[in-house]
Amino acid sequence: MVHASPKNCSNSGIGTRSLKETNMQASTQKTKGELIAEIKGKSDSWTIKEVGKNGFIMEMNDSGEITGKYEARFMETTSIHTKTDGTITWEGRGVQNSGPDMIVTTGKGTATRTPTSTKWEGEVTFMTQSPKLAWLNNTKGWQEGTANMADQTFTAKIYAKK
Repeated sequence: MVHASPKNCSNSGIGTRSLKETNMQASTQKTKGELIAEIKGKSDSWTIKEVGKNGFIMEMNDSGEITGKYEARFMETTSIHTKTDGTITWEGRGVQNSGPDMIVTTGKGTATRTPTSTKWEGEVTFMTQSPKLAWLNNTKGWQEGTANMADQTFTAKIYAKK
């Protein structure tokens, strides 16, 4: 995935949206293309990796289902860096299984949060040996998602990036 995403970040109250992030979101809205996939998942575990004067880094493990131009089950790990100024960046890596075919994904982007949800967006890259899914190798994805912090579930959409 994908879905490399920083869903359910800590509810520490750090996370105000900056003007830079708002402008970035507005400019990337224009780059969305065809809808490739819709994702439903759940966060399975979290690990705090680092805590310091610049913020903290945590890792999340997620799993779920993908529907759309292809169907798959996925698992992924996302590293989330929440900085002391409230900005959040993430990098993720995942494995998707679509029947006998496997897709490996990497992604990175930004996130914002409220006391009840986390929203994220970012780029996704796909890699597969599958002849049936080879079109993904030439596709750059743009992901947008929202997580519900109360039940640790999330949904996301991946678009082909124009």
